[in-house]
Amino acid sequence: MARPGPTAIGAAVALALGASSFGTIGYLHYKHVAGTERLAAERAERANADLQEAVDRLRNDLAAAQARIDTLGDEAKRQATLSEQGKTDRIAQLTRALEQAQRDLHLADAQRATLTARLSKEATDVADGQAKQSQAQSNLDQTQKKLQQLSAERDKAVGERDQLRTRVNELEQKLSLLQTRQAPRPVAEAAPAHAAPTPAPAVAAPVVASAAPAVAHAVPAPEQPRQVAVVMPAVPAASTAPRAAAPAVAAVDRGAFAQIERVLASAGVDVKHMFAQLGVNRGEGGPFIPASAGQAAAAAISPEKLAALRTLVKTLPVSAPLESFELGSPFGVRGDPINGHSGYHTGVDLRAPYMTPVYATAGGVVSYSGYRNDYGKVVEIDHGNGISTRYAHLHRQTVSVGQRIAGHTQIGFLGSTGRATGPHVHYEVLVNGEPQDPEKFLSLARVVAAVQR
Repeated sequence: MARPGPTAIGAAVALALGASSFGTIGYLHYKHVAGTERLAAERAERANADLQEAVDRLRNDLAAAQARIDTLGDEAKRQATLSEQGKTDRIAQLTRALEQAQRDLHLADAQRATLTARLSKEATDVADGQAKQSQAQSNLDQTQKKLQQLSAERDKAVGERDQLRTRVNELEQKLSLLQTRQAPRPVAEAAPAHAAPTPAPAVAAPVVASAAPAVAHAVPAPEQPRQVAVVMPAVPAASTAPRAAAPAVAAVDRGAFAQIERVLASAGVDVKHMFAQLGVNRGEGGPFIPASAGQAAAAAISPEKLAALRTLVKTLPVSAPLESFELGSPFGVRGDPINGHSGYHTGVDLRAPYMTPVYATAGGVVSYSGYRNDYGKVVEIDHGNGISTRYAHLHRQTVSVGQRIAGHTQIGFLGSTGRATGPHVHYEVLVNGEPQDPEKFLSLARVVAAVQR
């Protein structure tokens, strides 16, 4: 038998080495795979444990969530119940509000219809008012033209009056000159020793007429007593003439004093206190002895009372605030010109053209000048002794508070401001703040004029 060759041996060795290497490699691979699988199994076990723990946690969370869901479900049911009840109440409120809104809408529609009607009426009234305003403007223009004409005529009349006064003064001077040239014998005959005092002016008038008939005819009758009083002191035989004239003047002054005292007392003036301030009531007295018939005429007013009387009349509001006027509403109870109800009128309404000058009825101090409620633009003057006057509804004032003014000073222009239906001046006389009838004081105008002469 033949022996194997070296090739076969090498091949066998190589095969053995290959099988051994393959086995070694397979073992190593198996060992590696086994280790890997063991590590994977361990990781899987750990992951399984972690998963089990996570599952437990999830179960716990699920249980808590289920409890929360149950709680929320109960709360939701309760809220749904409350919400349903709230919705019902809200629907009821909205229904009531809707009904109220519908009623308000109907009322608003009615008011709108009323306002539309009123607006139409107002538009008509505005159109009528514009037409009346145009007519009033036309009338105002005509009135202003007439006022300008009247102003021109008044200025002309004032000029003529001044000329007449100048002429009267000249005539008085001529009369005085003629009487001074006349012999005193007729005057003495006109005044017997203790005869009645009143015939003295009546006798003196014919004497003057005989001396200067033309002049006596030009002088008005009311001026004669003043002319006689001027002539008497110029007569040389003055022992009889003044005695004849004095009783007449005393009688006039004594009657005027009594009448003024009576009117002031009826108006609420404290006459005794007033004359005491003027220095009239001095300390006097003694037993009463009746005078004989022949001595009665010699009783005359005292010089103190005469001086006080002449001082007093300068502060009494006895003149009218307008040069010419028409008497409207008198003093006292009347029917209101605006509402027609019965009311008490605290003054007199004197009507005159618009913008007529208004004058102070006596001297005094302006205590108020401005706008006062229903009076409109008003001026108030304090004349002293508790007497004041008020001039209301003026167009504008021309004096200021604190200004001292004389009698017949212009204080403003006539208008219709305040509660008035047309141009006029509301004139009041107040005594110690209480309104008195201005006619009482206006009635003293002639008496005051006689006293001032």
